[in-house]
Amino acid sequence: MSSKTLGNIGVFEKEGQRFSKASRQRAPTTLPPVTQDEYTVHSADDYASIVDKMETYGLCVVKNFLSRDTCDQISHELEPHYYRDESWQGSPFPRQTTVVTRCALRSPTTLHKVIDSKLFTSISSHFLEESNYFWIGEGARVATSGIHLNSGIAYRVGSGAADQRYHREDMIHHTFHERRQTYHYGDDTLVGLGLALTEMSEANGATRAIIGSHLWGSHDPTAEYDRRLEAYLNVEKGDAVLMLGSLYHAASANSTANDRISAYFFMTKAYLRQEENLHLDTAKEDFRGLSLRTLGLLGLHTSDPFCGHIDYKSPAFTVCPELETEALRNIAQYKNLGVELVD
Repeated sequence: MSSKTLGNIGVFEKEGQRFSKASRQRAPTTLPPVTQDEYTVHSADDYASIVDKMETYGLCVVKNFLSRDTCDQISHELEPHYYRDESWQGSPFPRQTTVVTRCALRSPTTLHKVIDSKLFTSISSHFLEESNYFWIGEGARVATSGIHLNSGIAYRVGSGAADQRYHREDMIHHTFHERRQTYHYGDDTLVGLGLALTEMSEANGATRAIIGSHLWGSHDPTAEYDRRLEAYLNVEKGDAVLMLGSLYHAASANSTANDRISAYFFMTKAYLRQEENLHLDTAKEDFRGLSLRTLGLLGLHTSDPFCGHIDYKSPAFTVCPELETEALRNIAQYKNLGVELVD
């Protein structure tokens, strides 16, 4: 088995917990401290400014992306579908958080006003679309691969929810990043759009981000960094936050009495999928009786961490519910490592 990162750390156990031994270093300070105004635009059509801010800061706030009435319609369509699994005891979400998965299929307004919007598709294509040539016989063929939806999930963060830990969304693709001084096209596999369905503030659990962290290398730790780069994204209902999949971000604690509701959508490269679609025209019965290993080979089991889930569970569960115990055991192989810094 190969690894892009494990050769750089030593993994050991101490008092029953797994640790990684990493050199004592701070993540780079790629930018001076900035205010939110510097990565905010006031028009969804200001394409050049949005691209420039995402290249520089890793994100861009777009004011008044949707009207408040449109947000209310989305909230109405999503409302019957909020749920939480009782196994969630802080991971992946605090117990005060409920979610709606598969928003694209549960809210027509979301599909047409957010996912298929000019803003989201244009910016995602700009950062993710690829054209390459390939030799075929004595000639070369140019092919272009576009974008498709990777995920669309709404989050209702209740009173008392704690901070989420910083992470990169593109960890699902095991993406390795070199440390950069300026943005390099081809590094990202995801572009996200967060939609505020209520006001989002530091008090009620707004998304926070480490500005400029999209330029960090994979070995640059989130354990030690310049705290002046940490920003809470204070936005109004209907505002959007565009971000690169390489930006470190997290949900925050909700210290108010009210829910904070937002929805996050991510586009990915269209070639990040199986060549053959084995699932759309196949009845569930055709998969029943197969082992977890075989279902995984057919693309019906998750890739750690979290890639390919259905409602945050392995697709194998919907085919063969009796495989849940085995599937959970396999998923549990993805474990968080404590960090011991050494000089």
